[in-house]
Amino acid sequence: MSPRPTPRARRSRAGGRPRLAGGLLLGAALVAGALLRGWVLFHSSGLTMDSPLYVLMAEQWGHAREPLGPAHHGYSALVALASLGVPGREWPGRIVSLAAGLLLIAVTWRLARGLLPARAAAAAAALVALHPLLALSSGAVMTESTFQCLTYLALLVLAGGRPAWGGGLLGLAYCVRPEAMVVAAAALPAVSPLKRRAVWLLAFALAALPEVAMLSAEHHALTLTPKTNLVAAAGATQDDAEWHATGAESLAAVPASPALARLGTALARAAARYPDRLKGQLKRVHQTWPAPLLLLSLIGMVIRPGPLLAPLAILPVLPLLGVTPHLRYPQTMVPALAIFAAIGGAWLVGRLDPGRTRARGLARGALALVLALGLGWCWRGPAGDALRRSEDGPTRAYRKAGRWLAEHGKPGALVMDRKPYIPFFAGMPQALMPDDDYDALVDYAVRRGADYLVVEEYVMWTIRKQFIPLMTDPAFRARERRLRMIYFGREGPRTGIAIFEVTRAR
Repeated sequence: MSPRPTPRARRSRAGGRPRLAGGLLLGAALVAGALLRGWVLFHSSGLTMDSPLYVLMAEQWGHAREPLGPAHHGYSALVALASLGVPGREWPGRIVSLAAGLLLIAVTWRLARGLLPARAAAAAAALVALHPLLALSSGAVMTESTFQCLTYLALLVLAGGRPAWGGGLLGLAYCVRPEAMVVAAAALPAVSPLKRRAVWLLAFALAALPEVAMLSAEHHALTLTPKTNLVAAAGATQDDAEWHATGAESLAAVPASPALARLGTALARAAARYPDRLKGQLKRVHQTWPAPLLLLSLIGMVIRPGPLLAPLAILPVLPLLGVTPHLRYPQTMVPALAIFAAIGGAWLVGRLDPGRTRARGLARGALALVLALGLGWCWRGPAGDALRRSEDGPTRAYRKAGRWLAEHGKPGALVMDRKPYIPFFAGMPQALMPDDDYDALVDYAVRRGADYLVVEEYVMWTIRKQFIPLMTDPAFRARERRLRMIYFGREGPRTGIAIFEVTRAR
């Protein structure tokens, strides 16, 4: 007759079952996250917004030429390093983002595991693994995935009682994106005593110092970020305003008045616009993290505030900048919100009597359903749409036009375009296109020395309407002596791309 198990053995066996279940859930989350990111890697272009800029910056590392801007240099340095072993122009950056995105899932689990049981920690990791915006960032040549990984790794090390290493990692995150400054300051209340706060800030400053030195050298003045125009545009009447070649209309143009008067005017305008901007950012947060998940996260923030509140401090800072609310900004908060949601859910289940095992089981099932519904809501909304339509414009048409220009254009020619895609695919430098009236814009292209000017249909019908006569009226094109159409291609409705040679003849 075998001996009956001791109470201690029974407790150990009972405690092992949740850990086993949590391990299985974590494994499933990692596999699902890897599969989703693999799908994104091979079914999206991987290029959006500033992607060509980061590729060009990476290609210039190790050369005598000065690195490009405006951007921090950390991500492009990693891309340059990855290019030593990964072929192609675009794949090194995508592999860096993929590695960071996968590591972020594990970092989220480890952060959550320090606060929660295994199953709840695995639920937080699953929310990160299956979030559409985080999956999209993991397959794109963009900085978000790398920045998020470094930021949460820094908070993990800080939570482990090592502020020096944590501050250093967050300083490296600053080398990727300037928002790390906000996180470093916001984490201070969670670091104690005073000596450890000083260590945290000093380590952050030392790790960030090389980036500050590079930015300042490039701009010939002390600066903490190359995108000072976003701060200067805080009081602008229109966010992300297109720039104008005519200086009087430019956001950079400042009326001649004392510095204090200009500062007071700018602050007053920024304060007047802050409520509307904050409303817009909150709307993007809700699209990123729908109401069922947000309610659980709010409960978790109240129950267990701490260093994980630091990434959320980015939210009240964003309305101080002259940027249009966008889904790419609140996605950095998702891992923290996921952990807080798991904390809130675990707290609700914990309120039930431990002896009511059936009620606790039903509560866990209901909680899992709420998490699934919240994530499904996210996938059905704008966040899911961003993944399903991840390309920033008609990339196939961009590639085709760029290849044509590379074959038929002058080597090293200057290409004027609102976005850098055609010059990037053609292997030519870009001149940024202003938003003046038609004649002033074309005159600027001539003065700037541009060899080619690019017009995209979908841009023309929305924010460059001055090109409508040039694109739609053959008689207007025949009268125009400064521009000559040499290419037009279309891959579908509103995907047409025209390339004009700047003839410099009137």
